[in-house]
Amino acid sequence: MSAKPPFMRLLVVVSCLLLFFSACTGTDPVENRLGEDEMYIDEEPESKRVIWQQPGAVIDAMGDIREKVIADIGAGEGFFTKRLVPYADRVIAVDVRQEAINYLDTLRQFELPKKLQTRLEPRLGKYDDPLLKDKEVDIILIVNTFMLIENQVAYLKKLYPTLRSDGRIVIVDFKKKYTQTGPPKEERLALGMLEDMLKAAGFHIVSSDDTTLEYQYIVVADKLRRN
Repeated sequence: MSAKPPFMRLLVVVSCLLLFFSACTGTDPVENRLGEDEMYIDEEPESKRVIWQQPGAVIDAMGDIREKVIADIGAGEGFFTKRLVPYADRVIAVDVRQEAINYLDTLRQFELPKKLQTRLEPRLGKYDDPLLKDKEVDIILIVNTFMLIENQVAYLKKLYPTLRSDGRIVIVDFKKKYTQTGPPKEERLALGMLEDMLKAAGFHIVSSDDTTLEYQYIVVADKLRRN
């Protein structure tokens, strides 16, 4: 058998090294799953997403957002964040990926008018904690993200004290059926299960809408009034 040319031997060595390092630098399986599942949103052209996402309808469901502090959890590349900033007092754009935070920071500096830049605060959260302070926000918005969270009731219980007394939470996610865009059906969360989770965490369901959006439902809840 003839010996491999020097270039081919080098290529084989480099390939082996890449395989070795990829095996040794494994990441959190939850992080991998989050990254893979978010690709269908992050890589979709905004002009296409805006048709089925209907951001205007979602923002209408949030109620009066003027001069409110809003936490956009799972903000990604700021699809909703940049639409909320002109009206809100402040938008805390939470994401667990440092690259998303970097992108949002760039958006703040170079895409927002100077007078609006202080209204956007990118914040790196944790997979099990958005790192919001008690009574810090008026509205929490979670779009295309809640189904990816593990220990969902525990996560909602962490969100509960971060809302002010008249605050509310708005969750938008995919219906548990086949749609032209979105994650596999088995990874989705049924509307009824989400409602049960919100109640278990102490929230009161204000509205539950599975007709306005073709692919998704919109659930609005506030703090349960206690006597």
